[in-house]
Parts: sequence; structure tokens; C-alpha cells
Amino acid sequence: MIDLTEKKGINKIEAISRFTELADYIIPFTIRSISELKVADCLVDGPKSVAEIAKEVGANEFALYRAMLALASKGIFAETDEPGIFEQTAMSELLSTRSTFSLRNGYRMLHADIKAWSRFDYSLRTGKACFDIVHDQDYWDFCASHKDYSLMFDNAMATFTPLEYRAILAAYDFSGIETIVDIGGGNGRLLSLLLKSLPHVKGKLFDQPHVVNKAHLTLENAGVLSRCEIHGGSFFDAVPGDGDLYIIKRVIYDWDDERAAKILSNVAQAMNPSGKVAVIDPVLIPGNSADLGTTYSRIYDLLMMAMVSGHARSEEQSAMLFDKAGLKLTRVIPTMLFPIVEGIKK
Repeated sequence: MIDLTEKKGINKIEAISRFTELADYIIPFTIRSISELKVADCLVDGPKSVAEIAKEVGANEFALYRAMLALASKGIFAETDEPGIFEQTAMSELLSTRSTFSLRNGYRMLHADIKAWSRFDYSLRTGKACFDIVHDQDYWDFCASHKDYSLMFDNAMATFTPLEYRAILAAYDFSGIETIVDIGGGNGRLLSLLLKSLPHVKGKLFDQPHVVNKAHLTLENAGVLSRCEIHGGSFFDAVPGDGDLYIIKRVIYDWDDERAAKILSNVAQAMNPSGKVAVIDPVLIPGNSADLGTTYSRIYDLLMMAMVSGHARSEEQSAMLFDKAGLKLTRVIPTMLFPIVEGIKK
């Protein structure tokens, strides 16, 4: 006889149900295909029939209906009281190209990423990125040689930038800062938002040449290009100097300790004597917390393991890394998203 009694507050039927949901790979790939077809865009202006949507996106009507019905069980799209008519939900809106916080590009990247995840056992055994052995090149070389994927990556990262900007601006005191240097700043979205809110501040944007080659458009559209320099290069070689605050958002956790320390060491050498560094990364906290920030940090940590051999760090590990790079960790500032790990020159 099967024992279905509770164990640690959950019965076995509920445990099986949760496990099935956690281990599901069907829904993510359905979302990816729906994203490719831009189905959510069809519902921006109101409900439509599956027949209309299928015609617009070039899909089989019955197949599309089955997919949307399955997603509706997860809160993605909703079938109205009239069968075959669907409307947008708060979740499906996030798959629209017209959403401020569109997640569409993240799901479109699944094709390349899932090949790596199929060999995640390699990462668990070795601690190294399974992406490298599947694609015969590391993640960053793959991005550089696959322009479409690189663009999806940049757009996916940019999706969260407005939220991260608000979190940083609300939590950090920018008084006394004259020059902000954004290391690994992509197309300049975060820096442009900060400069727009801080009219007394100048900026320097730094990333790989192929990444920053169109950053002037972002800065110009924000009206801050005249206050910002754009630099292309490798942060393993050197970074722009004379900065009062070096922002390094979602970069350090991409790298192992040796290479992360090299980036921070170059920043320490370049910054003004009274300068500060602000690393914005997940911080690992032990225990069983299931709050959003902790869960998000832990999932991202696994993503870094699989894709780039990087990892999130605890506050103690961050302090040791800073020390190795010639910096002293001064404080960890909580935000609504990832915390700000601040440091100064030793």
C-alpha cells in the first residue's frame, strides 16, 4: 500500500504534483515557440479567435489552439466564455514585443541553451560550463559569432534594466559622484537612465567593441550623449580611468575567481583614489529561504554554472575576492532585486 501521509508539511500526492511541475520541460518550449510566432502581439488590442491568430502568425489552427489551451492552465493567455476566443493575461503580456518588460527574447534563446542543459551533468561533475563542450566554444565567443543570438541576449538583458535602474537609484547615494563608469554596460541603457536622472554626472561606457558599436544611439535618444564617453575593449586588459563610481552589473558572477579578480584589479588600478566600485550580482545566502530574491539568485547561479563556469558568491566570498583584487568590501546594500556590493581601494 502506498503511504500518502504528510512529511514535513506536504503529502506525497502534493509532492508529486509539485515535482511534475518543477521538472516540466514542455511548457518552456511551448512558450518559446509561441514567442517565435509572436502570438502575444496578436492580442494586444483585445481578444481574438484562434482562427484569426493562426492566420496572422502562419500556424495550424488546431495545433495553436491546443498550445494556447495548455498555456492558459498556467495563466498564460485565457480562453473567454466563448470557446476558441482568447485574451491577454498579465503573464502572456510579458511575451509581447510591445511589453515594457518583455521576456520574449529570453525564451527565444532556449534553442542554443537547452543543448547545453542536456549536458548539465558535465557541469555537476567538473564544475565547468557544459555550454563549452556542446558548442565547441565558450559562451562569449558563441555570442560574438552568432549575431542573432547576441542581439537576443542584449535585448533580454535590457528587459530588466529599467527595473534594475529603479532599484539602484532608490538604494544608492550618488552624492559626490562626478563620473560613473559602467563596466560591461552593453548598449548603455542603464548608464543612460542614470545620467538622465543625475544631470550633474558624467559617464563612461565600457564593453566589447561589437557590443558598444551602436551604444551612441541609446545615449543620444536619452539626451545624454554629450556627457558620456564610449570605450570598446576587454576588461581583462584595462578599463577607463578617473571614475568616481564603477558600476559592474551582472558581470562578475560570469567568471571564476581568477578572472573575476582580474577585472576588479583593473578597476582598482583605474579608479580615483577616493573612488568606489559597486558590483551588482546575486549574493548567496545559506538555508531554505524561498523568497523571490533568494530563489532568483540561486537559479541564476545554476545558469552561470552551465553557461560560463561563473558563480554567485556569498558576502564572505565577495570580501575575499575584493581583497585579492586590492579592494576592501565596505557594505552590501539590499535592493528590490540583486544587492549592491560596494568596495573601495585598500
